[in-house]
Amino acid sequence: MSARERFFRKVQHSNDGIPPGIKSADAEVRAFRVRMDDLAQQIGQWFAGSGIEVTFSTKHLHDLSTVGYSLNSGICRYDITAIRLQNGDRSVRILPEQLWNGSETGIVTLHVDAPGIRQVFYLSMAPETGWFIRHPHQSAKENLNMTEERFFDAVDRLA
Repeated sequence: MSARERFFRKVQHSNDGIPPGIKSADAEVRAFRVRMDDLAQQIGQWFAGSGIEVTFSTKHLHDLSTVGYSLNSGICRYDITAIRLQNGDRSVRILPEQLWNGSETGIVTLHVDAPGIRQVFYLSMAPETGWFIRHPHQSAKENLNMTEERFFDAVDRLA
C-alpha cells in the first residue's frame, strides 16, 4: 500500500466516526456566517456615500434550531454579523435568528422602523447563492429571490 493510499484510508476512517448531521450542521453554520458577511458587504456597497449610516455588529446567537446536532460540538452558539441602517429617526435592522426553520435555512429578520410604521420581512438563504425575501404573512413557498430592487422596495420607509 502506497503512502497516498494509507493517507486517504486514514482520512476515510477519521471521517467515519463523525455523524453526518453534525458535520452538515457545522458546515451550514459556517455557510450562514459567510452569507451574512457577504450580505453586509453588499449592503455597505449599496449605501456607500448615501448619507445613510450603516453599522455592522456581531450578534451572539444561541440557535436552538441546531440543538439536536450540537450537544457535543457546541455549534448551537456562534457569532454572526448583524446590520443596522440608520437615517435620522428611521432605521432598518437585519438580524440573523436561526439556522433552520422547516424547509428554510439561514433565517434572518429585516425590521423597518419609521415614525408610525413597523414592518418585518423574512430572509432565508437561497440554495446556491443569495437570499430569498418574503412578507411575514407569506409562506416559505412564496419566497422571492432578493434582488437589489426587492431589497430597496422593502427598506423604502428608510428614506
